[in-house]
Amino acid sequence: MAQAPAVERPHDAALQEVIISATRQADEALTAKVTQTLQDDPYVFAEHLSVETENGIVRVRGVVIDPSDLRRVLFLARRVAGRRRVINEIELQALSADHD
Repeated sequence: MAQAPAVERPHDAALQEVIISATRQADEALTAKVTQTLQDDPYVFAEHLSVETENGIVRVRGVVIDPSDLRRVLFLARRVAGRRRVINEIELQALSADHD
């Protein structure tokens, strides 16, 4: 029984992997834009928040004291990021009743 000759592939083509990612400048620009939007909003206390972007994925970290603040921060970050993914790593810490 005769075998057909094996189809030859270039060695490199078989090992290549396609990775789609944003550039460092695009990540830095998006981080700056989200950060500036949070700082400019009169209803957000942005001092306790940080924003990072890696490969086009925005990550918001920090602490807020009210659920409405949390929703507002995520709303603004998602509006600026557009179709990009926004990861919520914000901790909600409610103030105690005896806090003045």
